[in-house]
Amino acid sequence: MERSDPPSPKRQKTEEEATRYNGCPDDDFDFDSDDCSDGEIELFDQELDRSGGGYEIDFKKFRYCFGWRPFHLDDVSFFSDPETNRHFIAKLVNLALDQHNKENKTSLELGKILIANFHPSCGLTFYLSFEVNDPSDGNQTKPYRAVVRYFPGDIEVVSCNPKES
Repeated sequence: MERSDPPSPKRQKTEEEATRYNGCPDDDFDFDSDDCSDGEIELFDQELDRSGGGYEIDFKKFRYCFGWRPFHLDDVSFFSDPETNRHFIAKLVNLALDQHNKENKTSLELGKILIANFHPSCGLTFYLSFEVNDPSDGNQTKPYRAVVRYFPGDIEVVSCNPKES
């Protein structure tokens, strides 16, 4: 587990504003479970399984997303210019790759960020899909995933692994 100083956003949002992110029809995390059918819960669970645990959720399928949200990469919802959400996610991915490279004696480099989803926990837990370039393998592009927790004043890399086929 590696910890690092968080990026310094130009403008801080309150935790409530940061987690109330448009992208799923339910704007509130508090919902009356009577309004949500067992079928909807089961469908969302199936989508979590299909996406490999939250990495590539198709949010358009759901009325309720149970706190999960897409993190729009080219938005500036967390930061004012010039830093975008994409820059923030790149910092999180690079921390995850640094840890992965150190633990596995590799030299992977960030290629392209594909998708970022998140849900609130004691901070925010990000599920990141991205491509890496592998110089030891002819600079081939490979799909990877990482889970990173962002706490006020702290970042924790939970995992960073190749995407399973």
